[in-house]
Amino acid sequence: MVLLTSSTVSTIVSMGVVCIFSLMLFLAGYVLQQQSVKNIQHALRPPPASYHGAGSKGSTFQNPAQKRDLSDSHLSFGDDPDAPRDSHDRRSTSGGNYAYLQLLSNPDPSDICSVILFFKQVATQGSSIQDRLFMYPEAWDRMSEKQLGKSASKALSILRAASIKYGIWLLPIDMKAAKGYSTTDTKLLRLGQVQFMQYDSVLYLQSPGMILDTEKLDNILLSQPLPLVYDKNRPDSYDNPAWKPMTLRPDRDADLPPVYLITVNNVGGGNVQARTHVPNSDLPEFEALVRKPQATIAQDDDDKTFEDPAYVYLGKGKSGSGKDDDSSLVQTWQIKKHEVCPGVDFGDD
Repeated sequence: MVLLTSSTVSTIVSMGVVCIFSLMLFLAGYVLQQQSVKNIQHALRPPPASYHGAGSKGSTFQNPAQKRDLSDSHLSFGDDPDAPRDSHDRRSTSGGNYAYLQLLSNPDPSDICSVILFFKQVATQGSSIQDRLFMYPEAWDRMSEKQLGKSASKALSILRAASIKYGIWLLPIDMKAAKGYSTTDTKLLRLGQVQFMQYDSVLYLQSPGMILDTEKLDNILLSQPLPLVYDKNRPDSYDNPAWKPMTLRPDRDADLPPVYLITVNNVGGGNVQARTHVPNSDLPEFEALVRKPQATIAQDDDDKTFEDPAYVYLGKGKSGSGKDDDSSLVQTWQIKKHEVCPGVDFGDD
C-alpha cells in the first residue's frame, strides 16, 4: 500500500482540475472554429437563382451603373442625348426577365466598337429588354497594350466606360478549360452560359452589326411563346412553332448562328439544363428580321421583297463579306462605329 501525503493529493487534484478545464477550453475553441468556418463558407457561396414564378428569374448581377457614388444622385440624364430614354425597370411589361447578349472571342477593335454601338442603340432607343450582356475571355483583362494592340486596347477602354453609361454587364470568362485549343465564340459561350441562370432567356446577336428597329428586335423575344425550360405539360417547350432547336457544338463549330436563343435552368440535384434555339424563318413574324445587308442577299426571286430588318449583321474581320459591301447600311454602320469610338484606328474598313 502506498500512502499519499496531503500535498500529493492536492497536487493530483490541482492537475486534474487543470486538465479538465484545458479540455473544456479546447472543445469550446474547436466548436467556435467550426462555426466560423461554416459562416465563411456561407458568405462565399454564390447566391442561388431566385424564382418568382414562371418567366421572372431574379438577376444577381450588379449593374455597373449602380457603382456610381450616391452623391451623384442629383445629376439628371435628361439632357444627355445618349443616356437611356427609359431607365426604370420594365421587366413586368415584357412578361419575363430577358437579356441581349453579344460576345467576342477575338479582340478586334472594329468588332468591339460595333458591340458598343449595339448596346448604345438598345439603351437609347427605348428597348423593353433592360439587361445587356457582353461576354469575352477573361485573359483580355490581363493583357498589355502591346499584347492587345493599340487600337484594341483603346476600344476596350471605351467599352468599359460605355458599360457604366449604357448599363452593360461585362462578363469575363475563364477559358482555362479550353487550354490547348483555339478560343472560339462557341467555346466561349459553352464555358460562360452558366451565367444566364438568372434569366428566362438570353438572345445572342452576332457582332458586328447594327439595329435598324428596336421594337422589331424586341418582338423576337416578346411576340411568340419561348421554349424556356423543358416541361412535358407545356407543348411550347418541346414543339415550339417559332423556335427550332439547334445544339451548341463547340467541338465542331467555331461560329454561332447570327441569332441564337439560350435558356439555362437549374433543374435540381446539381444539374443544369441548357437549351439553344434559332428562330423559325418560315414564320412570317420572323422572316428576314435578322439578316445581312440587302445588297448581299441573292435575289433569286425578283418578286420577293424584304421589309427593313430589325438587325443587320456583317462579316467578321477585315475580309468579312458584309464589310466589303458598298450598301448604304454598311456605310451608316461605319459612320456610327467611328462616332462611338473616336480616335480608334480600324485600318481599312
